[in-house]
Amino acid sequence: MKKIVSAAAIAALLVATPVFAQGYVGAGFGTSSASGFDFGTITGGNASKGMVKIYGGYNYTPNWGVEAQYSDFGKREIFAGAANVGSYKASQISLVGTGTLPLTSGFSILGKLGASANRANGSNAVVGSDNATSLMLGVGAAYSFTPTLSMRAEFEDFGKIAKA
Repeated sequence: MKKIVSAAAIAALLVATPVFAQGYVGAGFGTSSASGFDFGTITGGNASKGMVKIYGGYNYTPNWGVEAQYSDFGKREIFAGAANVGSYKASQISLVGTGTLPLTSGFSILGKLGASANRANGSNAVVGSDNATSLMLGVGAAYSFTPTLSMRAEFEDFGKIAKA
């Protein structure tokens, strides 16, 4: 199973208007890890890499909303023994429903559930390109510094990045 998981997407800045129904945009960075790409003497595909994301959403109520996101999971070099046989670059686009549970005046927890269109772009015929649509799950916590500035830490699972 070829999977990408974004762990610890930290310091995602959130800009929002202080009204009941609100739109927001943000950017984040963190670490992505992969599984299922390495086998036998083929290595490097499961390496953890830095990732960046941009996202935007709309909260229909203080508890429920929708969010779209694009993430770049970085480039991984593939080796057969000591020889570099190619690379792949992974990314995703998702659309999710969001749920937010306020705990204190500035702190809340959040959850995400939706679909993610994932892509692994290989550099050559040895390391091919593939894509998959998967269930996307996310959990996290947010802290609002002001009505228009927040930070959140999240764990997101994008499911299979490739069908193979």
